Amino acid sequence: MQEPQDLLTNELEITNTLKNYLSDVAKWAKFLSVIGLISCLVMVAGAFYAGYYVSHLPSYSFGSSMGQAITAFYIFFAVIWFYPCLFLYKFSVKLMQALKSNTQEYIESAFINLRSAFKFLGIVTIVILSLWLLSFLLLVAKNLTG
Repeated sequence: MQEPQDLLTNELEITNTLKNYLSDVAKWAKFLSVIGLISCLVMVAGAFYAGYYVSHLPSYSFGSSMGQAITAFYIFFAVIWFYPCLFLYKFSVKLMQALKSNTQEYIESAFINLRSAFKFLGIVTIVILSLWLLSFLLLVAKNLTG
């Protein structure tokens, strides 16, 4: 069993085993980010199709305004999803560069992008949970007032 290292006084060592794990992480991150970026493009294309389709339904009384609202809704979520996918892609590219060149700057840049992806997703999660809580409180207040 290895002795625990004091990371404040010793350099962190990246072993070959750790390099293999990080290489796998970079490959999976690249795969997931590319799929995410493609899904953003599909979402934008679907937004325009759905907006056009809904605005031309004869039974819809809202007409083009509903189609525009649907298009804006899907584009909004595509933009929200784009940023973490972009950060994840940058993380994967920089991590692979760091592993190939053994350069400290690349690995730092990789983890800056990973931090940005998690930070963005965390902020989005906080906003969504806050909106859910606000909706719940408004619903309770409405039911209490009759």
